[in-house]
Amino acid sequence: MSVFERIPSDLAPDDLRAAAPREDAAGAPMTSLGALLAKVEASLPEPTPAQRELLAKIDEARRRIAEGRLRVAALGQFKRGKSTLLNALMGAALLPTGVTPITAIPTFIAGGEAPRLRIERDAPREPLEFEDAADFADALARYVSEKHNPENRERVRQVELTLASDAFADNVVLVDTPGVGSTFVHNTRAAEAALADCDVGVFVVSADPPITEVETRYLDEVRRAIPKIFFVLNKVDLLEDDERAAAAEFLAEVLAKQLGPENPVRIFAVSAKRALAAKRRGDAAALAASGLAALERALAVDLANEKRSIVFAAGRARATALVEQLLYHAELELKALLTPEEELKRKIAEFERSIVGFETERRDLADFAAVDRRRLLAEINEMTDQVWSEARTKFAAVAAEKTRGDFDERRARDAIGEALERHFESAARQTTEAARARLLERLAAHQAKAAALIAQVRRTAADLMALSVRLPPVEQAFELGREPYWVAPAPTNSILDASALAFVHALPRRMRARRLRRHIAADTERATLRNVANLDWALRQNVEDAFRRFESSLALQLSRALDESCQAMNIALVRRSARDAEVGALVASSRRSVEALASVLDDLKRATTI
Repeated sequence: MSVFERIPSDLAPDDLRAAAPREDAAGAPMTSLGALLAKVEASLPEPTPAQRELLAKIDEARRRIAEGRLRVAALGQFKRGKSTLLNALMGAALLPTGVTPITAIPTFIAGGEAPRLRIERDAPREPLEFEDAADFADALARYVSEKHNPENRERVRQVELTLASDAFADNVVLVDTPGVGSTFVHNTRAAEAALADCDVGVFVVSADPPITEVETRYLDEVRRAIPKIFFVLNKVDLLEDDERAAAAEFLAEVLAKQLGPENPVRIFAVSAKRALAAKRRGDAAALAASGLAALERALAVDLANEKRSIVFAAGRARATALVEQLLYHAELELKALLTPEEELKRKIAEFERSIVGFETERRDLADFAAVDRRRLLAEINEMTDQVWSEARTKFAAVAAEKTRGDFDERRARDAIGEALERHFESAARQTTEAARARLLERLAAHQAKAAALIAQVRRTAADLMALSVRLPPVEQAFELGREPYWVAPAPTNSILDASALAFVHALPRRMRARRLRRHIAADTERATLRNVANLDWALRQNVEDAFRRFESSLALQLSRALDESCQAMNIALVRRSARDAEVGALVASSRRSVEALASVLDDLKRATTI
């Protein structure tokens, strides 16, 4: 039996509404989130294309609230063991796992009467369905993992896994998300997009290192989107007891500083790998020792006690942001309708003339970013040159030490390989963090300028039409990508072919030892160079990806901001050219839309029930 079965299934929206007070302290009637969102569509009898997109999101928010399910997502950086943790919670090794970035597509896992795996793909590809549970693991690996579906070439939109199991209650859905900060930027984007579909986060970090700068920045995004977060320190089986305590203490200090004293943090130290093995063996003692049982108990108690507040907080936050955007569009259209036709044409022409200036500013921003990109690439070259110089000297000495006297070739190579691995794990982490800090510093300035440009577009339209409504926020433009992989020395039998190896071993002992020393020294230098080159490549790709994404996102956001403003004013112009009586009716309808949306927005801020 799973912990999730203990979450009461009677906490459905209808029951929540029935149990909730109908009036506030002053005796004024209160309206539920669902009822308020139902008013939104009726507020816009003739929505513009931009408004229709927002209404579709409103409809999805209504459906989520009516569904009454909690979506519990494993979130965090790649390679932290999120998929393994969900496998442990399910008690089955279904989700693909590995040491390289695996999850490329968000996967939603729920309970049901019969097992089913549905893989939805963009047209013209048809959805795929599997009903034999024995096929699930292979199908998930084939369509969800980066290895078999690189850059989502199968155009998978969503994966839904239903298990006929005691592992789920009807009102809980587990979500496996791609990791942020992985080698693949598209995984990071998918992870960011998945936040909108989640109500509860299980934020997974691991023991080495306990938390990185990428994770702290991602946590800021998670906090804005998700009202309830559990923190898991995974892979603690890799640490000794004192190391585990130190890692947990460090993580607690970082989280306390970031979240503030008003948000107390509880950290669950877990070995998801051992927990999964314990569940599969039915070993209760090993499961308790793995730390998963404590997490399961906390999930059960907290989700049962706080389901109402979690669903409410997540729903209200999403609804408020969407209604604010709709109100901005409606206000803009109303002002345009109220403007005399010739004046409106003049204002539209003025705004369209400003587009040239906005595009010029965007290109200037892109040019400045390109200059910083080239400078940063030059700095990375200097950083990796330094790594190469230090490593080359160090491992020349290591190779000499391991081949001193009467040495065993295989043991010498193994020892050098282990030393290379330890060195480059540390060097790669330090160099990557230094490069990331410089990249963030550069991009932060460009991001601020980009946000100011988008805000200027909206402010220009608002000023032209004398709007006083709050402007929609500017979305963030980028997240960072790659982590370097390091290359161990090539195996002995791939360094020398069989004939060469036989020739060396046919030589007299001293001559053979000298030859082997030279070969091992050369192989060590080549392996060192490969590690440095690999680090250099990953850092450069990280920089290229980040700047490319920044420029692409800037162009997209600018285009969207320009389109939504032009769209509202031009639609108003078309409607404004009708007969006076019709224009009066359109103005009255538009004013009712603005008043209705403003009323909904005000009620959302006061609402206390689903």
